[in-house]
Amino acid sequence: MIYALERSVSGWLLPLGLIGILAVSPKNADAASGRPDAVTSVGLASSVIEQNTIGYSQAYPAGVPKTSSWCNGASKPENGEPPADFTAVTGMASIFPKFGAPTPNKDGKILVANGKTYVRLRSTKEWILVQDQAENEIVGAHFDVMAPKNAAVEMKIEVRTDGTTLVDSPPPGRNDLMWLVRRGGFAAGAVDSVYVQIEMKTTDPEMKVVANVGADWWRSSDSPHNGANNRAAGSSNWVELSPDWSTLYFFSGSTAQFVADPPPPLAESPLPVTATSTRRTAAGPSPCLRTLAPR
Repeated sequence: MIYALERSVSGWLLPLGLIGILAVSPKNADAASGRPDAVTSVGLASSVIEQNTIGYSQAYPAGVPKTSSWCNGASKPENGEPPADFTAVTGMASIFPKFGAPTPNKDGKILVANGKTYVRLRSTKEWILVQDQAENEIVGAHFDVMAPKNAAVEMKIEVRTDGTTLVDSPPPGRNDLMWLVRRGGFAAGAVDSVYVQIEMKTTDPEMKVVANVGADWWRSSDSPHNGANNRAAGSSNWVELSPDWSTLYFFSGSTAQFVADPPPPLAESPLPVTATSTRRTAAGPSPCLRTLAPR
């Protein structure tokens, strides 16, 4: 969403970047571990369009700046491409207390699984997997939602034996911001878009939290944050998490381009060109001041 903490050999660095997180699509679970399937179900794939169409957030984050472009949900730069001299990308996710809901149970947790980041090659339109949670550590922290440059609070992160990652719920006034620590690399000028997907669920049915996903472009795989080394690729709509697995999706660029050349997890069945659900916005008022664009 906005700010991300990155770990380096010398310590923790605070980089700035826009992010997001996406929508619900329950997964088939492995009978032994309860872990969701690594490949998105074709029958659920159309929700990727709703998660990236303005006006389809299921709920809203509590306490965020009301004028933020991502407060209501999906937010993307004009074309979503990386700057010409950038050569890396990081998939990201954020979790906030739900606006209008009671304070989340501090003992509740969020399970995160199957995080993947793909980039599309400009010349061949081929999608390449550059980040995979199975081989890449998730890191993050709790940031102050109104003053993200303030010191971050440690977020407990536990990698479980089944490959899922368990993280603390966001405390009042703070979020969970997480990302895959090793950036995905590509040649300068070779990539025109990015796709991120991840699965999440809560451990407590009483938890009221929302999440979204997105990505940041980076100048290089190891460039530090200095205000010029990263750019937002964008973020998705808000999804209300539950004890059932939800798949969250984000893609940069236009919907038409994405539907014409979908990434491997979504390529087995045609995607709709527009969102098909009759439900556009979350029930109840939005805390955000920015007006949603018409469909």
